[in-house]
Amino acid sequence: MGKLLTIVVFMFIVKISYGQDSIRRFEFGSTLGTVNSFNTNYNTAPDRPSVEFINGVFFRYTKKRVGLRVHASYSENSNTFASPVGMVDGASGDNNNKDLRIGVGAQFSIIKHTEWFYTFLDLSYRNVFSTGHYYGGFLGANDRISITANGLDCFLGFGFKIKTIKNVYLSPEVGYFISNKFVNKTTTDMFLGQSTKHHYNETDIHPALKLQLTVKF
Repeated sequence: MGKLLTIVVFMFIVKISYGQDSIRRFEFGSTLGTVNSFNTNYNTAPDRPSVEFINGVFFRYTKKRVGLRVHASYSENSNTFASPVGMVDGASGDNNNKDLRIGVGAQFSIIKHTEWFYTFLDLSYRNVFSTGHYYGGFLGANDRISITANGLDCFLGFGFKIKTIKNVYLSPEVGYFISNKFVNKTTTDMFLGQSTKHHYNETDIHPALKLQLTVKF
């Protein structure tokens, strides 16, 4: 009777341990890197740097083949530009950008009974604030630029869930960013002191690559 009781208790403990391990459906971590442009000569996402490192946080809840995702990121970057030497209407300038994204998404495991290969869709609210200058051009401009933009981003693609050590996962994800922004732009002529306001929509589509690092709990 004692041996039977010992076996039952042992099996109960094993079952509890297995159950605790199997319900680790939550993941939290960081976006280690984002590649916004694969073109080394031209940045296809001009309001963000070509490559970003550790710029966001990432949360994921998965059950069976379906997952819920929550993400947030913040980026500050500066860049300059100039027309090729010899252009009649050559221009140059600079800008400083602050970029915030907050969003939710979903993913679905393509192969049944496994989580390592999935497709996903993320939707994000995006706010961008930029300041800069524009010099030259055909009319010899000397302008100060201020831009505030709000919009919606979509990141659609495929991902891989790779276990490294116990409860630590890497998730490389590749797909397309689709961004639509409502832009309010103010241009101030530095010579005359006059300001002009512009309102317009701006759409951007480009391939992108992300690498997420998460801890499962």
